[in-house]
Amino acid sequence: MMSMFKSRKDKLKGVLEYKFEGKLSEKEIDDILVVFDVYETDNLRTIDKLKRQKVYDTKRISGAIKMTINAHGPITKELIGSATKRIYGSLLDNTNKECFIIRLIKKIWRK
Repeated sequence: MMSMFKSRKDKLKGVLEYKFEGKLSEKEIDDILVVFDVYETDNLRTIDKLKRQKVYDTKRISGAIKMTINAHGPITKELIGSATKRIYGSLLDNTNKECFIIRLIKKIWRK
């Protein structure tokens, strides 16, 4: 009955103590828990980042579709090619990211 009030960390610690009884010291188990905490924190950050990116991408897609409808009117079979090009063009990433070649040239010139 008490196990349902344990945190996830306490449950994991209990499982590790049970599985490795006598083989691992308390400090080694705590070290393993620290590794799990770091991994879980990084994993949660990645999930949050992907969620934010998804929201950003869906807003870009809906904006591109609205722009296309404003320019063409209803999207029909005849206009699907042009609409696709417009949507694709508006979804291209226009940020000023340096490509690999430019970074390489800059690195060479610094030497």
